[in-house]
Amino acid sequence: MSTKKVKILSIDGGGIRGILPGTILNYIETELQRRTNNPNTRLADHFDLIAGTSTGGILTCTYLIVDENGQTKYSAADALNIYLERGGDIFNLPFSRKLWSLFGIRRPKYSVDSLESALHDYFGESMTADLKRPCIITSYDIRDRKAIFFNKVDGINNPVRNYKVRDVARATSAAPTYFKPAKIKSAIDSPLVLVDGGVFANNPALCAYAEARTLDFAKQDTPSEIAFPSAEDMFLLSLGTGTEQQPYYYDSAKNWGMLKWIQPIIDIMMSGNSETVDYQLKQMFKAVKHEDCYHRIQPSLHNAKSQMDDVSPQNLKALHEAGLVYISNNEEKISKIIDKILES
Repeated sequence: MSTKKVKILSIDGGGIRGILPGTILNYIETELQRRTNNPNTRLADHFDLIAGTSTGGILTCTYLIVDENGQTKYSAADALNIYLERGGDIFNLPFSRKLWSLFGIRRPKYSVDSLESALHDYFGESMTADLKRPCIITSYDIRDRKAIFFNKVDGINNPVRNYKVRDVARATSAAPTYFKPAKIKSAIDSPLVLVDGGVFANNPALCAYAEARTLDFAKQDTPSEIAFPSAEDMFLLSLGTGTEQQPYYYDSAKNWGMLKWIQPIIDIMMSGNSETVDYQLKQMFKAVKHEDCYHRIQPSLHNAKSQMDDVSPQNLKALHEAGLVYISNNEEKISKIIDKILES
């Protein structure tokens, strides 16, 4: 019996906490290079489908963007450096902006200028149809009130669904209260008004599973040739952006009104969604007796702050170190995951 699988990578949302999955995936890519004796191999060479929400959507775009020769443009280290080198600019909050926005209460907390500049620098004029592999990147249409799923296959088959990659990255990461909504147009000018996909799918792994079920990978440019796979035909690796450490206590919460609940409810909804999807997928893979083909990596934040926009030099370093600590403490687990990725 063949062990060949459709291999899926999924990355949660979480703002600057994208450093955590970025660090772990950089290690995995480095190990893939070492084991294959190929310093040029990339994550996109080993996965058939990559999914992302918000910060995970930006990572997905970075792993899948290609150069003028159709080769993967960026390494996992390059993707990590977006956060380490540009995160401070993206979440820059001058005192004048604090006053003008009333700390995000009256207006979006941050300007989109630095974010859009970084996305333009990395993704240029590339379109979703040009991405290396099939993908699923989440966003939400606040005008027509519906979930939006960007993917390469739709971009190829329908110009109405072919968008600039930088616009997709902007839309999936348009976190309410942090950034204003994204207004984007497709290749034939079909406008959408979008916010962060984390409002409904902070963990996009189940979306990735559903997308994979619809694809004939024999007709896609991917390592696998399996048509319309089910759970027993898949290997799914899902990465979170760090466990939420902030507890909320009854004596305080019982007196909260709308303003007090805003930040806690965002935290609870994001982590609750991620945990629910993890439970659902565990049960699905258990039902087909393939528990070893679903892996969830959710590292501890350790000394890092849980805020999605804390870009102090100390917190950037702490997030990176938290990723490295997870790698050090879970070498055997990660090694088995890499074994699965390399199975043919």
